[in-house]
Amino acid sequence: MKFFSIIIILFFTFCGTNGLSAQEPATIKVRKESNLSKAEFDNTERKLMVVDRFGNLKENKIASYKLYVKTKRETKEFEGYGNSLSAEMIKYLNKQSSATKIFFTEISAVDDDGHLVKLPDVINTWFPDCSNCGKGDKRR
Repeated sequence: MKFFSIIIILFFTFCGTNGLSAQEPATIKVRKESNLSKAEFDNTERKLMVVDRFGNLKENKIASYKLYVKTKRETKEFEGYGNSLSAEMIKYLNKQSSATKIFFTEISAVDDDGHLVKLPDVINTWFPDCSNCGKGDKRR
């Protein structure tokens, strides 16, 4: 009986110290999920388009981005603001004689609430206008 009472006393002592050392539960942080998921380059209209998480094109404004044009000899960097490419960018791209890689990085778009959202990079290939198509050297 003495042994049983010692076990009960130890049990209550152990449970009492655990109850006193209990801490407040950690706070729960809720992060709002953005509706915008990525950007795409439309080469016919020469502008960046924002795509939501369901795959629909949105008319959200692009705040800023960096455009890198990689040619055989060099890599040129441009800074852009807004959805459309600037005149300087279009002029440089039209001077290219062969297909080149273009990279849009550090893309920031404005969501519906007015907050800036970082979007993933876009890699695309720029094909110049085919002004010399069909004029190749023909051997006869």
